[in-house]
Parts: sequence; C-alpha cells; structure tokens
Amino acid sequence: MASISDLKLDEAVNIGNLILTPENVIACLISILIGYIIVRILTCRMEEIIGKNTKMPKIMTIHLIKAVKLFLYLIVILIALGFIGVQSATIILSVMAFISIILGFGLQDTVNNIASGVWIASSKAYDIDDEVVLAGESGVVKDMNIMATEIKRLDNTRVFIPNGKIWNGSIVNVTRMPTRLIAAEYGVAYDTDIKDAMDAALTVCERHPKLHRDPKPIVRFREMADSAVILQLRVWVDTDDYYQVKSDVLNMLYDELNARDISIPFPQRDVHLYGHNETA
Repeated sequence: MASISDLKLDEAVNIGNLILTPENVIACLISILIGYIIVRILTCRMEEIIGKNTKMPKIMTIHLIKAVKLFLYLIVILIALGFIGVQSATIILSVMAFISIILGFGLQDTVNNIASGVWIASSKAYDIDDEVVLAGESGVVKDMNIMATEIKRLDNTRVFIPNGKIWNGSIVNVTRMPTRLIAAEYGVAYDTDIKDAMDAALTVCERHPKLHRDPKPIVRFREMADSAVILQLRVWVDTDDYYQVKSDVLNMLYDELNARDISIPFPQRDVHLYGHNETA
C-alpha cells in the first residue's frame, strides 16, 4: 500500500466514502468561505431590517439571528462536505444521534435552561440594558444565550445566571416602566409639629425640577416607633433620573428639617441595672 507521500497531487485519496482530491478539497474550502461571507451579509441585513421595522426586543432579535445563523451555517457545511463525498443524510443522522445521547445521559438541567431561555425571550420579561433583579442578583442585562443570562453588577463585575434558575424564580424589571416612585421615610421627634414636618417634605418636592407634580407628592404618617414618629414621602420621578433625584431629595430634606429646627432623633435604649443583695 502506497503511503500518502508517494501519492501525486492529482491523485484521489479514498477514505471510506470520501473522495479527497486537490480540486475537491479546494472546492470544499472555497464553498465554506463563500458561504460564511453570504451568511454574515444576510444575517447583518436581517438584523438591520428587524431593528428598523419591528418592535421586537433585543433579546428576541439576538436569539432569532443566532438560530438563523446556525441553520444557514449547517447548510453551508452540508454543501461543502458534499464536494468531498459526504452524504447529507449521514450528517443529519449523526447530529440526531448526538442529541439523543445528550438526552439519554439525563442532562435535565441543560434542557431546562434552553427551554427557560426560550420562555424568557418570548415573555419579554427583560431586554438588553434593562436593570433587573434575577435570582437574587441585581444589575444590568448585557447578554443572554440559550443557557444563561449575563448581568453587570454595580461594581462592574459580571455574573452569569442559568436561565432555568431565573425562570423558576421571581423576575424584577426595574427599568421597564417609564416612571418610578420614590418612597423616602424619615423620623422626627415626638414633640415635633407633624404638619410642619410634612410640609418640609412637600416644600422639597416643589423645589426640585425633576419631581413630578402629577400625581401630587404626598406625605403619610407611617409609624409611631420607639424613638421617633416615622413619616413617608411619596413622589414620582422619571425612571432614568431615579437614583440621582432620590439622593437629591434625601439631602434636601435633611437640610430643610434642620433649617426648621426639626429634631431628627436616633434610636435610644434605656438600660436598667438591678443590684443583688447577698446574704452571708
């Protein structure tokens, strides 16, 4: 039997059903390259059309583009392998057998994550750049694939959460709605004029330009606590301004209470000591 080094370049190498000739191999490689370029152009164009003409969430768009890419790349590979004598039916059967093996090993978590990813995307629970709380983790959604969702925490660390864990728990979308409620609680001393303390908070709301006037800001008598009377200011603001405006409101409220000589008490606790008489 002749070795590979003894073969001439124009001779065919038969390996099973494969027919490897320089022409076939080159045709296979060229078809892969051309197919890759065509798939990239088609999917980029498809992404542009979907982005401009539909209101589909980014996550659903990403999943759809990935699915189309996978399908088109599979066709490209089948066409390319056809040049060297590989039958398409053989590849399809091999893929199906591989999937059967995966399922046969009982990888329920993998299947659960994939199914949960589909349900999350279809339910539009969150989208790219939404601020969320998922499975106890809070941050901004940066990416989602068939297995997990990636969020960026406030400290710029990234965490990947399995989709199955997300779907089986609560999903809190912080930025979905255009407005948010600032509910700021503050305590005043028991000898305070409560109406004056409430008016201090409403005055702050009138001064800040980004706080909504409709619905009207309100102050509620929240609780008679151990060391203070607890009041709560409720006022609406645009979601994009929430964190900065809430900080402004608390700062301005603190200054306004001090300007009105309204005491802001701190928790106190009385400790009683009892002596024990010892008998000889």
